[in-house]
Amino acid sequence: MNKVVCIGESLIDFMPVQGKTLAFEAKAGGAPANVCAGVSRLGGKGYYLGRLSSDMFSRFLIDKMQKNGVNTDYVVIDDNHPTALAFVALNDKGDREFSFYRNDTCDLAFDESDVKEEIFDEGDALHFCSVGLVESHSKYAHIKAIKTAIANGCIVSFDVNIRANLWQRLQDCVDTVLEFCSYPDIIKVSEDELITLTGIEQETEAIQKLWQYASRCKMIFVTKGAQGCAAYDREMNCKTAAIVKSKVVDTTGAGDCFSASILYNMVYRKVKPTVDEIGKALDFAMRACAVVVAGYGAMESMPALEQVITKE
Repeated sequence: MNKVVCIGESLIDFMPVQGKTLAFEAKAGGAPANVCAGVSRLGGKGYYLGRLSSDMFSRFLIDKMQKNGVNTDYVVIDDNHPTALAFVALNDKGDREFSFYRNDTCDLAFDESDVKEEIFDEGDALHFCSVGLVESHSKYAHIKAIKTAIANGCIVSFDVNIRANLWQRLQDCVDTVLEFCSYPDIIKVSEDELITLTGIEQETEAIQKLWQYASRCKMIFVTKGAQGCAAYDREMNCKTAAIVKSKVVDTTGAGDCFSASILYNMVYRKVKPTVDEIGKALDFAMRACAVVVAGYGAMESMPALEQVITKE
């Protein structure tokens, strides 16, 4: 059985306690770790690749990942750097605002030496996000992992996942994301991120510009909140899917659930990144996201396969 390896940060999301000012509850988070848990909860094999601290926060994260079926064999324990923390505020629609505490943390110390050649087998997938691409050891560990995965015949997936306040300048983030768009087989971007990357508000024009940077890419996915999602191939053929209505409690993790769903369909259901086949994966992802937004916190709200199937 092939595996989905997710590389990058795992951190604590401190979620607000309803009705209390500046009171927070710790939840396991970090986009790559969330995707890893999402794949595992659906019945796949999610492997987390990254550095975690020996502090109490990382011990909490490892415990939560393992309880959600994530394989942590590729975790490197770092005694010298703390865990990254994120404090989350929610508005009345369940949308988020983040405050990050991420100075010289363990995820940024993730090193090329932590990436072993034997990790990747043909048919596996590697998933990465932009948060780990800031100028640090982590950026170059990502490059090694991506190139190794490509050389070993793996699917490479990139969730743009822009967090502007983690970069010194937004333009640095944009330039780095566009540089890394040359690597993946599939790219996932939100409609707002698409505008940020291209400077173009019209969706199809923006996608056409993004293709100029995405030389290996076969499909670009655009997530659009209440407007559902779309998938484009290089010929600009498009497949869309509508949301599945759900009571929205917390949108944290919805994008990660989408990525996990697409990867699960591509790796385990053998759905190809073509407009003829991708529709079934998009519908699956919309059902899965309807489950996750009805929960609180990202990782522990990821749906099991039977929860997605019952929404068919």
